[in-house]
Amino acid sequence: MTGPSHKVASDTTASYRDGTIARDTVPAGAVSAARPRELDGGSGLDGQLAELIPGSPRTELQRAVLEHDWAATPLGGEEHWSPTLRTAVSTALNSRFAMLLMWGPQLVMVYNDAYAPTLGERHPSALGRRVPDVWGDVWTDIRAMIDEVLAGGATYFDDLPLVTSRSGFDEEVYFTFSYSPVVQPGGEVVGLLNTVVETTQRVLAARRMGVLQQLGSLPRSVHGSTADAVGAALRVLAGARTDCPFGLVYLVGEDGDDARLVAGHGIGIDDELATSVIPEQVRQAIATGEGQTVTGLARLLPGLSGVGASPAGEADVHTAVVLPLTVAAQASPVGAVVLGTSPHLQLDEEYRTFLSLAAGQVAAAVADAQAVEGERRRAEERAELERARAQFFTDVAVTLQRAVLGPTVLPRGFAVHYEPATGTLEVGGDWYDVVDLPDGGYGVVVGDVVGRGLAAAAVMGQLRSAGRALLLESRSPGHVLSALDRFAALVPGAAVSTVFCAVIDPRDGTLRYSSAGHPPAIVVDADGAARFLEAAGSLPLAVDVDLERPEADVVLSPGSTLLLYTDGLIERRDQVLDEGMARAAAVLGEGRHLGPMELADLLTEKLLDDAPDDDVAFLVYRCGG
Repeated sequence: MTGPSHKVASDTTASYRDGTIARDTVPAGAVSAARPRELDGGSGLDGQLAELIPGSPRTELQRAVLEHDWAATPLGGEEHWSPTLRTAVSTALNSRFAMLLMWGPQLVMVYNDAYAPTLGERHPSALGRRVPDVWGDVWTDIRAMIDEVLAGGATYFDDLPLVTSRSGFDEEVYFTFSYSPVVQPGGEVVGLLNTVVETTQRVLAARRMGVLQQLGSLPRSVHGSTADAVGAALRVLAGARTDCPFGLVYLVGEDGDDARLVAGHGIGIDDELATSVIPEQVRQAIATGEGQTVTGLARLLPGLSGVGASPAGEADVHTAVVLPLTVAAQASPVGAVVLGTSPHLQLDEEYRTFLSLAAGQVAAAVADAQAVEGERRRAEERAELERARAQFFTDVAVTLQRAVLGPTVLPRGFAVHYEPATGTLEVGGDWYDVVDLPDGGYGVVVGDVVGRGLAAAAVMGQLRSAGRALLLESRSPGHVLSALDRFAALVPGAAVSTVFCAVIDPRDGTLRYSSAGHPPAIVVDADGAARFLEAAGSLPLAVDVDLERPEADVVLSPGSTLLLYTDGLIERRDQVLDEGMARAAAVLGEGRHLGPMELADLLTEKLLDDAPDDDVAFLVYRCGG
């Protein structure tokens, strides 16, 4: 329908006084409370606007808009609305994207279901009210943007930080939104359409992920000081005061006595928090292994504030979370961490998850330091100095891998070693095996499954068990690998595994071997001459199940040393494989006068001092040893 014509005023500038909006010259097409615009043929609330909101049933908010007493607002009764206003309201209500329509000089609010959560406790009373009244806490941030759009422009902001009290407290929030002008025929701007996405959770998640990455990247406590390790973790949290205004770490003593405070950050009160408020919750968290929440800190300890910690401003910290520090292989928590929470953020499930993960990293730092202290004590008892060569996560991986390999009682003359890749919690697919054969010989195997994790370890366990059984039935390494070809073809994830298999006869000092795509074994004679066993190499497992595996024989002279290994021992990013093999042969020659165990330690010290990126398994045999 078409209404009567009106002259458009030329001056559409807006002025803001005391948080309100008043046009110096009200355009003829604009809607005001004093003189609602009359339109021919208006059909009332159940007429034109209702027809523009299809669908059944309508949403609760759509019904609320249709039933609202618009006559009591500056927009006037719906029967007086312009076609432009009806169309704009219809656009917003029919969209599933969050939209807010701000109409007329008073910026009256009409919004849809998707926008309602943005208002928090201000919904549903915000419907039909003025923007400066509803969003008074952010009005100074948005009024210039609105002014720009009323002048005919448009705005867009990505992750704009705002502080709003929509939930009853000053809350740190983020929005990605645009303000677009609503223009009626004749070119007059009569309203604004706000299309918005609240990005608070995404911004917070990215920020917290960065903190967790920093915690996970902390260097190992090589000196075994728990206080230093915990202090390093808390320094990271001190740089994340927007989420952790303060932190305290309590640790149980070696004799199991009450936990003592060992480190803290962000505490501006001399030990009062640590001695008068928190200890009981700390004891409960350690005793039960369950987190505790402490509230009322702002009342109990006024002045405990996150000064400068949040873009939302300064406010006393009201709540803290007490979380137990649990360590693998220990039945009860080793302590507890107390983390203050921001007074400007909701303590929701995502926030609690972040705090739990941060506590886990603190626990890892404690466990790492305690593991180093234990290693040093054992080294002193054995009168040997050992380097702490793996992070706490690596120690866990070693435990898992050795559990898969099982306890190994080695015959005389043998030594083995396994070491996981640096900085990983996953088990790998590298393995070694020594099989006592009935005729007095030994079957030796070293292999490598593609991939990492429990799946690779499961495949490795199956191949290792199959290889052991086959060696007990056949003295031919070639036959063993051929049978493993057929077996690997039936095991998901086993294809392209590499294996070096050999049979040693210590009586005549001979070795028969076959290789399935594996790095060549190294033999160093008593005089230091090195040989690479490359004559019987072929494809990895299950690449060609009909492949006839070659074999070769070598003589192991008295005093010679055999080394079987996986590629993690020789492969480095800045070296070609030949260089790594030559380096291994040189170290083997250097230690040819040492016993097998001492030689294994020398290989570890010389070849694994640069923290390899891949798992390492190797086997040493001394002929006549």
